[in-house]
Amino acid sequence: MFTHHKQIAYSFLILLTWSSLIISTTTDVTSNDSEITNPIPTLNAINATSSTEYFNETSHPRYNLVGRPIDLIMCPNKGNPKIVEFNETFEIVVNAQADADEWEFSLRNDTTDIPINILTSNYLDTKWYFEVVSTLNQEGLYDLQLNCSEGDDYQTHSVKIIEERSYPFKFLHISDSHFPSYDIYNTTDINLKLIQVLKNLDVEFAIFTGDVIEGASARMFVDPVTGLSLAAEVQLKLGLWALDLLDMPVYIIAGNHDLDTSTPLPDDPPVIWREYLGSYPIMNFDYLNWSFLGYSATRTGLTTEHYNDVRAILNEKSANPNILFYHSDYKDQATNLRNSYNIEVMLYGHEHNYEEYVSKDTLYFCQDAMFNNESSVFTVLNSTAVSVKGTEYDFTPLIFYTEIPTTDPTNETTTPILLSLIPALMLFIHIVRKEKK
Repeated sequence: MFTHHKQIAYSFLILLTWSSLIISTTTDVTSNDSEITNPIPTLNAINATSSTEYFNETSHPRYNLVGRPIDLIMCPNKGNPKIVEFNETFEIVVNAQADADEWEFSLRNDTTDIPINILTSNYLDTKWYFEVVSTLNQEGLYDLQLNCSEGDDYQTHSVKIIEERSYPFKFLHISDSHFPSYDIYNTTDINLKLIQVLKNLDVEFAIFTGDVIEGASARMFVDPVTGLSLAAEVQLKLGLWALDLLDMPVYIIAGNHDLDTSTPLPDDPPVIWREYLGSYPIMNFDYLNWSFLGYSATRTGLTTEHYNDVRAILNEKSANPNILFYHSDYKDQATNLRNSYNIEVMLYGHEHNYEEYVSKDTLYFCQDAMFNNESSVFTVLNSTAVSVKGTEYDFTPLIFYTEIPTTDPTNETTTPILLSLIPALMLFIHIVRKEKK
């Protein structure tokens, strides 16, 4: 009998080991960017000074304009624009000293220069807040120019003037451009060709869900002196210039590549991101009664402070249909938000593949990478329905959640472990019963 018990114990240990091996090979599969499944022939490294480069700023229209960091204008800017109707007031936020004066704002494009009237101004917590209105009702996409006693700033494609917001309206979802190259892909060439197609779409704006740049692993375009990947600043300026060519407002949030602090580059990607797109990782805007809320995050997710800021916005917009956009569900934060608030659509990227499904009356939409020639147009039909790729999603029966989940968001492997142990436990019970007989 003792020998039989030893055999049972050994069998159970073997099954546990087998289960552990399964777990070790299946967990954290989605923690890294998905591998490219449709490779193209490998290309040699291309020096940034070659005849096919895009890095000489004087060679391309608007490159110098787009490539300006944020000197004063916090909002709106090229990554967080404003869409305003005729005669509608809007807010401009400027980071300047309390004694700054001689304020002048204007809207500019290739054909028009429109002065902006300042209606009110207020200085609070190191920032100036201006309520303004355009002096001319002329539809178009405009750059925002600021001149004051403290200096000047110029943010491209920051304000779009339209006659009236109305249903249905359309917006573009793009993600993961990974300028200037990704693995064996010359993403610069691929993305620029796609942009020439997308710019002709009849949409109101675009949402970009992270990874503008590639970072240290962008080895196809290299610094000809060092042979290393181009600086994050060069990569980001290239990406922002390319997105500017869409000729539409683009709401841009950062992904893990944009904020990676471990890259062996001559500069620090998150520092560069803050210089060109601002330090606050959260953006929120309304279009009609739809509320769009996006946030930038690394693999460690949002800080507690910023996560609470997101929750505060969702609490404020609880009566609105909400669209949440982010790069990836780091630390289960997006899932936890969905379990607690009324969110109709979740937009994200990171996986480098297309996925679309509905769960708990929410449309989850993962956008494939731009360098795979992928993008999606959403049509917002009315206050309760969205259509994408010809399929309509009606969110009328949404449940309103009020309680915050009590589960630990960091415990991501509990379910796979339990599932893998079930067969081992069942076989162990079977052996014991057979032994008793």
